[in-house]
Parts: sequence; C-alpha cells; structure tokens
Amino acid sequence: MAAGYFVATGARDEPAGEMGASHFLEHLMFKGSERLSAAALNEQLDNLGGQANAFTAEEATVYHAAALPECTGELLATLTELLRPALRPADIDPERGVILEEIAMYAEQPGVRVAEALRRDYWGEHPLAHQILGTPETLRRLDRPALQRHFAERYGAERVTLVLSGAFDPAEVRAWAERELAGWPSGTPRLPDAAPAPHWPGQVRWVTDPELTRTQVALALPGLPVSHPLREAAGLLAELIGGENGALYWALLDTGLADSADLGHIEYRDAGVFEGGFSCDPDRAQEALDRFRAVLDSAESLITDLSVRRAARKAAVSLLLRSETPQGRLFLLGMEHLATGELRTPAQLAERYAAITPEQVREVLRLCPLRDPSVVVLGPPTP
Repeated sequence: MAAGYFVATGARDEPAGEMGASHFLEHLMFKGSERLSAAALNEQLDNLGGQANAFTAEEATVYHAAALPECTGELLATLTELLRPALRPADIDPERGVILEEIAMYAEQPGVRVAEALRRDYWGEHPLAHQILGTPETLRRLDRPALQRHFAERYGAERVTLVLSGAFDPAEVRAWAERELAGWPSGTPRLPDAAPAPHWPGQVRWVTDPELTRTQVALALPGLPVSHPLREAAGLLAELIGGENGALYWALLDTGLADSADLGHIEYRDAGVFEGGFSCDPDRAQEALDRFRAVLDSAESLITDLSVRRAARKAAVSLLLRSETPQGRLFLLGMEHLATGELRTPAQLAERYAAITPEQVREVLRLCPLRDPSVVVLGPPTP
C-alpha cells in the first residue's frame, strides 16, 4: 500500500522575496518533530522499507511512502509525524547550505538554465515564474520566523489531503484519521487567484555561453488551465506534435537536425502552457528553430480521426499502466484531486481520453493557435 499527504501549496504561493520557502520546508520536514529527532524519524521511515520521499512543485507539495499492508498504521503515524516539524534553529542553516548546493548544481545544467530563463520571460510578474528552489538571495532571507509563518498559513487542514491506495482497510483508516487528525489546525484559506496574465513576449532571446558546446532551445505558448473541459484534448494536441513519434520527431530527430525535441501541455489553476524545446549543434540552431516553428504552423494537418484515436488510446494505456502500482495510483488520484477537487478513478480518467474527438482537438488549436512562441536559445557564440 502507499499513502501520501498532498498539500495545496507550492512556489507560486510565495511572496517574490521569499521564493524557495515551500521547498525549504519540504527539506526541514525530514529533520524531525518535537517528539522525534531527525535520526529517529528517518529510522522509522527506513523501517517501513525505505520507500519514502517528497517533492515540491508550483502548486503542490507532496510527502509519500509505501509499505506492506501490515505496516499501514505505522506508515500513517510516521507520515503524520513528518508533517509536524520542530523547525529547530540548529537544522535551518545546515539545510540552507544543502539547498544552496542544489541550486549551484542545477545552475551548471544547460537544460535547467534555459528552462528557468524561459519561465522568467514567459510568465513575467506572474507567480508561476517563481523558481521552486528559490535563489541564493531569497534563501538567505528565510529565517525561522518566516518558515514558521509559511508552515502555519499553508499547512492548514483545508489545504492538506491524505490519500491512500493499495491493500488497506478503509474503515480502519477512516477511524484512525478521525481519531488522530481531528485536531489539525485550520490554517489560512487560500484566496482566489488574482495573478497578472503571463507576460508572453513572443520573442526570441539568445543567451551565449562560451563554455557550452551544444545549443539548448526552450519555448512556450499559451495553453489551457486545469479546470478547462478541453484539458485532455490539449494534452493530445501536444502529443501529436511533440510526443514519441510525433511530428517533431520526424522533422528534427529523424532528419538529424537535433538530438532531442519535445512539446508538452502543462496545466495550472488559472493558466496553462505548451512548453517544449530541443538540443542541437550550434551551427544548426536557426534551421532547427525554423523547422520547429513550421511544425507548429502545420498542427492543423496533424489532427485526423486516426491520429486522435491513436493518441487517445496511447494516453489511456499509459495512464492505466501507471495506476497498476499503489504508488502510481497514489500520485494519479492525489494530484488529480489536488488540481480539480474531484476524485476520479483511473478508469474514469482513461474514459475521458477515449471520448476525445478531432473536433475538440481542433477547438484547442483555435483557442491556442501555437503562434509567436516565447523562445530562449542558450549556447556558445556562433561565428
């Protein structure tokens, strides 16, 4: 069985001057509670089988673990203790150093650098431009009172959902939850989103680095939010263009113009985005970018009865295969509930893909024409 606490908070919920607070808190959760030291807490997690972890995203922070069914009670108790952090002053500075090293590590990866530059260009003042890890400057400003405030405001009961999947007794778990979680503080309700629209400059920005030998290109275009009824159709459109054996593969990889190329659709509460890119030889960057744009311009021609049916079947099969393990089902159900507030079974989610029509995919293209992408090109200087 698997269980997880899905918290409706992430990088976009932070003030710009406190970027990285959500991720910092995620790290500090594993440093122990008032009752358990970091060593004791992590020993308990190891006793469950070592299948515990966490991640932070723009709109979610998730703590999860998997164990044998007979360990359900211990798993729930340990995960719950994890979400009652002591936030000891002696742990904060060392963990800050760990995250600073993490930031430095990613700063050396061209793919990460170009993606972060693109997000800043595309989103502008929108909080979805926030970096999940924060910056060295914002991280150094996050002291214990600020972290305590973030935890008190954004880890209240209204934002936290406990999700379980696999072999467990629902009645026993419900009884445990009513007994052990009844006193969870309410926290601060999340206010309606009032963020500015994405900046979306629709321009190409070249960033040179003489130490690089390859060129990385990232681009973004407006998409649909998670609440839109055509969100799955938007995902299929991205699959037709940038998925495995999609149009970008044949235009860029099969021809040898690039060594990677993709396009995906990402959904957020109030906005969506088509994000993609490619990696290529510096001398062929402009040619590859022109070819990428040509594929976007010809997207209408990719939408046929056969191609949509094939992409829908592929999406449904992939979804159902992910749900075959307790952890895969956990993330599928938990993230869907966090995003939409609804509980849908894997079969119901697969049926939504199976019902997509070519007309719906064309409607996505009408709403999101895939023209004038924001582009960032990172690579060595060209002659």
